[in-house]
Order: sequence, then C-alpha cells, then structure tokens
Amino acid sequence: MHVTAHHIISVHYTLTDDNNELIDSTYESGEPMVYLHGRGQMVRGFEQAISKAEIGQQLDFMLAPSEGYGLRNVNNVRRIPIKYLKHEKKLSLGKNIHVNTDNGVKPGKVIKVGKFNVDVDMNHPLAGKNLNFTVEIVAIRKASETEISHGHVHGESGCNH
Repeated sequence: MHVTAHHIISVHYTLTDDNNELIDSTYESGEPMVYLHGRGQMVRGFEQAISKAEIGQQLDFMLAPSEGYGLRNVNNVRRIPIKYLKHEKKLSLGKNIHVNTDNGVKPGKVIKVGKFNVDVDMNHPLAGKNLNFTVEIVAIRKASETEISHGHVHGESGCNH
C-alpha cells in the first residue's frame, strides 16, 4: 500500500529551516502525525512529496515558500483594538497570538503595542521560508466513508461532532 488520496497517513517528521534549526518534530512526543491525504490538511508541497511513498519509507525533501506557506506579504499587517485580544492576556512585542477573523482563527505576531491598538503581522510564521523535511511513513490505511465525507481522521472512539 502506498500514499494516495482518501487514505489515512501516519508519519513521523522533522522540520528544519535553512540554518538547520529545528522548527518541529513528531519524534519529541513519540506520536506520529495522522492526517487524511488529499484533502489539503497539509501544505500542497508536502502531500506531493510523499505521494506514492510506502510504509517504512524515509524521504528527505525541501519545500520552497511557494509549496509551503507562501511568500511573506508586507501588506498583511492588521491594526487590532486591544479589547478584541483580551484572551491573549499580556501582549508584548514578538508574542505569537491567535486572532479571530472572518475566515476562522489565524496566527499572528505582535509587532507593535499601543495604548488602544496592537499591530499584528498576520503572515504565517513560516511564510517566506524554505521547509526542510525528513519524513518516515509509519502507517497507511484506507479512510472510512465517514472520514472521507467529514474530511478528517476519526479516532478509535469515532467522531465527536
């Protein structure tokens, strides 16, 4: 069996930047990441790079920003009234926060704190960066009809919605 659409894929991975600095790794928790392949749950380049891989296979690949989180958009800065960010507690320069938008919750980084407003860089933290992956395919299984129709993986106890 190999990685294709409508399959549940379990992978261990290590993600580093171009300076070989660790960004993320599943090996730290010991639990692989599990996702439904072909539904856009991963960045496009990741799914393309592991497509057709088999269980036990290890792959090393680099994704350019266009295949990952896109290029940085210098115009993607929002001025947000502090009252809308009370859930973030103390706001400080450089703090990563979550912002409620019309398109759901999005990550942002505080770049200026004023008395009434906060300027937030709404670019994804990995936008504009090359992503260097080492990926090990741990398991592959066919997704159930329910998982396919819901668009996500269900745990052993089923779906909780």
